[in-house]
Amino acid sequence: MSYFFFEGTDSRELGLMITRPVVRPSWARDVSETERPGAASRLMQQSRSYMNAEFSIQTVIEDASPENVRRIFQTINGFGRLIISTAPDEYLNVYVQPLVPEAVALLMAELTINVTALPFAYAVSPTTADLTSASDYAEVENPGSIWSEPEIRFKGSGDVTVTVNGADFILKLTSELAGKEIIIDCAAQVAYYLDGDSKRSINQLTYNDFPLLHTGKNYIKHSGSVSEMSINVRERWL
Repeated sequence: MSYFFFEGTDSRELGLMITRPVVRPSWARDVSETERPGAASRLMQQSRSYMNAEFSIQTVIEDASPENVRRIFQTINGFGRLIISTAPDEYLNVYVQPLVPEAVALLMAELTINVTALPFAYAVSPTTADLTSASDYAEVENPGSIWSEPEIRFKGSGDVTVTVNGADFILKLTSELAGKEIIIDCAAQVAYYLDGDSKRSINQLTYNDFPLLHTGKNYIKHSGSVSEMSINVRERWL
């Protein structure tokens, strides 16, 4: 029997029985069509971005008491991380659309959960690598099916350059940042350090494009005064 986890809560704990197997969606690039004056066909162009995917989870509420239905409505809603039992090594970033009114769920004991899944499916346990000794190129594998936006963490001082597949990402650290852990979040396009619970951006100290990892083997090195460095590949699949 299929089941799912939404924000860490197991659907079985909520008394939800899935009546149809759930298969995660796949994603395609957004395509635009442009009409050309005098032409018999339209010009179709693929964008770099991928479209969201829609799917439904069909369930029956085993415990349709008012208290449990209320708990379901409070738990399964809004944005969150979804893991489906048919793909337990991947998670989806999703938006759960508003559920049917509680009265209907109580009467029918059936509940359809409509989900919008943002691209892509991400690894629950992503590939990580220690790059501390990568003053010469180190090989890092991206096992996903599409390029990824990694997270790189390091401690250093002064001018630090991270070179990924021949492209340099440069940070010119001030003396106040010496020895602090710096996080390069390539998905969010921000470099920052932690000041207590707050993230302090240092994008003004960075130069060039944030690194990306293509599928397969990538070659990474650093230069400058670096005492430690690691990378989270954040592999993902279509």
